Amino acid sequence: MNTTATALVTISTSRNASDGCRRLHFEGFVPWDNPENIVSQETEAFFERLKGAIVLPFLFLIGGPANVLNMAVFYKQGLRERINLCLFALALCDELYLVTCVLQNAERMYTQFASPGQRNGPVLTFIVNHNLIGFFGFTFVSQVISAIIASERCFCVISPLRSHLVLTTRTMAAILAIVFVIVMTLLFIVATRYRMVCVYDPVSNARFNVIDGGEFYYRNQELVDYLDSLVFGMVVPGATMLVVTVTTIVTAVKLRQAVAWRSETSSGALSAREVAVTKMLVVNSILFMVCGTPSLLFRFTILFFPKVKPGSQNQNLFLSLLWLVEIASYINSSFNIVVYHRMGSRFRDTLSMILCRWAKTTKVKVVEKPTGDD
Repeated sequence: MNTTATALVTISTSRNASDGCRRLHFEGFVPWDNPENIVSQETEAFFERLKGAIVLPFLFLIGGPANVLNMAVFYKQGLRERINLCLFALALCDELYLVTCVLQNAERMYTQFASPGQRNGPVLTFIVNHNLIGFFGFTFVSQVISAIIASERCFCVISPLRSHLVLTTRTMAAILAIVFVIVMTLLFIVATRYRMVCVYDPVSNARFNVIDGGEFYYRNQELVDYLDSLVFGMVVPGATMLVVTVTTIVTAVKLRQAVAWRSETSSGALSAREVAVTKMLVVNSILFMVCGTPSLLFRFTILFFPKVKPGSQNQNLFLSLLWLVEIASYINSSFNIVVYHRMGSRFRDTLSMILCRWAKTTKVKVVEKPTGDD
């Protein structure tokens, strides 16, 4: 399930057009205004406003510049090093994901305050109807890269010499490129599931936009549903979480043994620098697991509790939980720099050098700027 897109699916509509709009069709109750909803419509709307108006902008002010700095540091350290290439790719995907979320949420935040009750404006309509919601796939690419990084580090700890021979930087670059192309291509196919359509509510005599399927989707419904619900709903999040968890545990145990062996022999296959980098990446994987756990719990909830889904009796609960999952994903994409800076001395040194150079360049430009005639 592409959670960001699925959040927009709140009602079912008939396929018959009426004055250019499809007529609303409810099956016994109004999903967002159902008395049996555990969460009220007002509470759900408050959660979304909180997420879009406060939490996301605040985290973007942190994560936006942070990911740019991460990319600058790893580029400066050299992308010929395999781990630097992986961390650079991770920062790039996190940055693109945050930018996509901000662009999408900016209009939704405005329409919610300017036009209460109307969530979907012209910008979002353009994004949905032109398959641009496929760009939310950057978060899935980020998840897979996190699993690759955890696996690479586990391989390095278990077999340091062999890992450098088998897993070269060129091989890793090819793996990352293949992951990016496959995941994004499949996500753009999933994006065809969503099209903005006009609907007419005979009760309130109002017209507004909601999400429905496109022509491609209805011609290939089984394939798209399979990709959306199973592949990106369960397989990718579940597999990446499993891989990161298992490899991180193995890495932590083997690293402890390697450090103990080094202290006894004063030598070892893992250098002090490799040990430091590995510790940093273990903590980074723990951050990934903490932020990814709400998503897994959410997916299992909607799997075993059919009343918690779009169009169900507890649609508002579904959406409220979804906003919490999205916030966790924003945190995961924003705070890697804290781990890098706190645990990576080389990262701190490179970052300080870059910031000092930028400061000197800015100062020189200010000094050289003409001040006008005296």
